[in-house]
Amino acid sequence: MNRRDFIKYGAVLAGAGGVCFFCKDNTVLAKDNPRKTALYDVRPCKKPFTALEIYENGDCFTCCPDFLKKKVEIGNIEKQDIDEIWNGERIKDLRKKVLKGNFSACKRDICVLYEPCTKKQIPSDYKKGPKEIKINYDYECNYNCIKCRDTVIINSDKQNELYNDIYLPKVVKIAKNAEIVSLLGSGDPLFSRHSRLLMKELVKSYPDIKFKILTNGFFMNEDSLKEIGIQNNIQGVSVSVDAVNRETYEKILRTDGFDRVMKNIELMAEWKKQGRIEWITMNFVVHLLNYKEMAEFVKIAQKLDVTAYFTTYRPSQPTEFRKRYLEIAVFEPTNKHYKEFVKILKNPIFQDKEHCFLESRLFDIANS
Repeated sequence: MNRRDFIKYGAVLAGAGGVCFFCKDNTVLAKDNPRKTALYDVRPCKKPFTALEIYENGDCFTCCPDFLKKKVEIGNIEKQDIDEIWNGERIKDLRKKVLKGNFSACKRDICVLYEPCTKKQIPSDYKKGPKEIKINYDYECNYNCIKCRDTVIINSDKQNELYNDIYLPKVVKIAKNAEIVSLLGSGDPLFSRHSRLLMKELVKSYPDIKFKILTNGFFMNEDSLKEIGIQNNIQGVSVSVDAVNRETYEKILRTDGFDRVMKNIELMAEWKKQGRIEWITMNFVVHLLNYKEMAEFVKIAQKLDVTAYFTTYRPSQPTEFRKRYLEIAVFEPTNKHYKEFVKILKNPIFQDKEHCFLESRLFDIANS
């Protein structure tokens, strides 16, 4: 899968903090997305043989639980040995079903993670462990973005003890067959004490392992990456920016880190030119406070040769900002700013498919 396909199929989606990592719902699908054929395809899905996702309470899944009808986990990393989870009865039953084309546990109408394959394409060594691990349980972050949370979240000593003593060694163990570790959709991995330690241990055990990192970018500098030891192990970074102007950034991210973050993105863009990382996205969650800056955001992405990634604000977290949804959701036809918003999206700059991605709702407006 090339960089554009990787982006297009939801692998770098950033929304409100604490939601599913890299994919949230069917709004990531554009109308021309061929993955909608997943609704009718009966070929096996590769995910139960290649992927593991771990959530806050330790529950484990082979794909995003938002795409499962009952969100039944395959195990719990806090309570079970990792081999028991990856080769246990629940995942065996799931694998048997998908091999027969039985997707009764899945929400196929909205799934963007379906990986159709033949039985021969399933890795022969799948029982050794997943090829990709997604970490979604660590909420520690130095920001309290207006769309994500109303307070800065720092893990308690008890939480860090649980994560470091129980979760970490199990993640390292199950990663023996992994090629990619993705983190985080819940906090910031470059700030979190546990996530930094986890990455250190993974690189120490598996020097060739790669990371996909979702971050606010504040600690995305060379010194920090070297201190963790991952400066040569990053596949791609997805940075939440949400603004072009410093003033707007401070209103949304509730900190004054704009200049520092942009400098760090420029560093990553240079690394991309050098071939040290494969892709970079700058994420922009659209709402009342920033929609007038969307076109300028694409211009910055073009200048840096990165991708501007636009998604609509989804009120998934119990924040004060959520209470203002009808007021701030400029993409809703009932919003008083909707006509102006539509006019903005008609700008030809949003047709630059190399440097701009619009989730389906925005895609439909821009192309209607």
